[in-house]
Amino acid sequence: MKPIVKILHTEWSRGWGGQEIRIIAECRAFIDKGYRMEIACKSGSRIMKAAKEHGITVHPFPFLSPLDVRTVLLLARFLKKHHVDLVHTHSSVDSWNASLAGRLAGVPVVRSRHLSAPISKSVFSRLLYMGLADRVITSGQVIKDRMIRKNRFNPARIVSVPAGVDERRFRPVSDAEPVRREFGLSPDDFVLGIVAILRSWKGHEILLEASKQLLGRIPNLKVMIVGDGPYRETLVNRTRDLGLESRVIFTGFRKDVPELLGAMNVFALPSTQNEATSQVIPQAMLAGVPAIASSAGGLAEVIDQGRTGFLVPPNDPKSLAEAVYSVFSRPEEAAGMAKAAREAALEKWTFSGMIGKTEAVYQSILDHR
Repeated sequence: MKPIVKILHTEWSRGWGGQEIRIIAECRAFIDKGYRMEIACKSGSRIMKAAKEHGITVHPFPFLSPLDVRTVLLLARFLKKHHVDLVHTHSSVDSWNASLAGRLAGVPVVRSRHLSAPISKSVFSRLLYMGLADRVITSGQVIKDRMIRKNRFNPARIVSVPAGVDERRFRPVSDAEPVRREFGLSPDDFVLGIVAILRSWKGHEILLEASKQLLGRIPNLKVMIVGDGPYRETLVNRTRDLGLESRVIFTGFRKDVPELLGAMNVFALPSTQNEATSQVIPQAMLAGVPAIASSAGGLAEVIDQGRTGFLVPPNDPKSLAEAVYSVFSRPEEAAGMAKAAREAALEKWTFSGMIGKTEAVYQSILDHR
């Protein structure tokens, strides 16, 4: 009988966003495939709560700093005691702690790079990515290319595995009326939406400024902001300053994202920086909603300009407003674009494809142990 492979994911973040959602989703998928998946994270974090809700075994660790010797030793002891076969790290602090622990315990390490922000050219970055990690998984080709070009990392050690979307869950909604009714939206309202954690670089303020510019051209415009986060108060104040209180809906954190997407006429993610390929753009594409994204980071990998959606420059409310108006004023073209986007997403951005590529990375390491 083939032995069960045991993999430990590590995550230092206390928050909740696409990165943490992906970890939970991957763990569930690999458990279904017969792997033993567990998570090491900070006590009281959002990912700890989510892991418990999904029946994933979770272990609290301090993760106080990159060179937290106590956590490194605790992790090394844990890896040996529990016979962990592979460690998969995700954020800066946990990557240092778990990578060092992996070396002490003789356990291979996979390091995921989720952000498109440039990596320092220091000797420490080279140690983390090329010295301590057996493989690096990037969430977009643009991140991999930059690592090779700017940091001169070994391309054979880096694999691009963009976030995949569950094609069974995200599909065109047959009836958007229940969600629209919940938020007081009429059938005639034109809804511009965004689904993202409320952080400064996600571009919510750009979206609000573009919406202000559109009021004279789209009289029935409404804006749906789905998500929560540290930037909420700033965005509420900005909404008031722009006189958009009657136009903007803050839904807070929601789990029914497919249904919310179905209530939107157009989706936008005008991120200003740090964005990889994003999970939510393929989600909108699979849901059959016309999508607009900034060209920041790896978002240009997802959208084929003019065919499957619109790309606009970062920090450019005017260009975003024009793209939204194009969807509003040319509904037949927008519908054709949404259809092409769904077909493209089914071909390239599915969850099953992501899991298959990730498993291939794991096996390429484990087969040579």
